[in-house]
Amino acid sequence: MNEEFRKIIEKAKRLRYPYNHLRILAYIATRILGDASEIKILRGMAAAYYTNGYCTTFEVDVYSPKLYNNPRILQMLGFKQHKEYLRSPWILEETDTVIDFVGLDIPFDFILVEIDGDGVEVLSLEDTLAYYLSEIIHWAPSKEAVQRVNMIYIAHQNRIRKDSLEKSLSKMNAYDSLKRVSPTKFSDKLSSKLIQFLEEIIKEG
Repeated sequence: MNEEFRKIIEKAKRLRYPYNHLRILAYIATRILGDASEIKILRGMAAAYYTNGYCTTFEVDVYSPKLYNNPRILQMLGFKQHKEYLRSPWILEETDTVIDFVGLDIPFDFILVEIDGDGVEVLSLEDTLAYYLSEIIHWAPSKEAVQRVNMIYIAHQNRIRKDSLEKSLSKMNAYDSLKRVSPTKFSDKLSSKLIQFLEEIIKEG
């Protein structure tokens, strides 16, 4: 582990969740891999970012072919691979940062998040909301999915664009499904304001 990264770790330890983990990944993406777009953060950590840490996750799901194909980079930075777990995540014990590599089979949109001059990409607000909405629409949703959908919407209801959310839902084959069953079917899971918002999207779509 180089001295520069050691200093980054110490800075990350002073940051609150989830920015402690984002700081580590931003350093790796920008300084080691050469560009913020080399690491894309999805799912639970994206939800944590959009809820200011109120939604939590144990691991960071990342799409990063460059990092995945060069595991020695993680080893040199002090990450250890725990093969006893199902997907063999990489763990940096100093900050409890757990990296789990995932695929990218949907054309998601991402935003740039910068911390101290370094950057990393995070799944867009509408795509993150639509990702968990699609779980609720298509399957028996987890408690985490329900919590994340409602908290993300509550936190950002004034900046979520209807047309963008419609496109995000369509990418995940959830828009037509929602039209068929009606948002009111999920009144036991979604907040009344979110149901009203979804109804407006369907009416205008």
